[in-house]
Amino acid sequence: MSANELALRFSTAPAEQLIGRLPVLEVKEALWQEVEDEVLTEVYQEHEFEMEAVSEQTDVANRLASKFELVAETFGTAIRLALTLPPAEAKQILQDAIDDNPGYGREPDKG
Repeated sequence: MSANELALRFSTAPAEQLIGRLPVLEVKEALWQEVEDEVLTEVYQEHEFEMEAVSEQTDVANRLASKFELVAETFGTAIRLALTLPPAEAKQILQDAIDDNPGYGREPDKG
């Protein structure tokens, strides 16, 4: 094997440049490696993008869940406290919990 063939065999030259200069099996292996590297890189990039998107969605959902948990805990604590107080104080505790957490709950039907 000549020095040029050795240099080609261990070079980073595109596989197309090896055709006719190295044995067919070595060219085939070089082509296989190039294609495999390209495909793996492309699949990894696609997967990475999807994982980042899912991770971002998970973070948003976790923040929202934490907010809901805090509000539920606040209301639960207010209800438990209200059950131990006289009606006027209990009503004020519950009203304070509602005022501290705007946007939660519905107006009751007065029917």
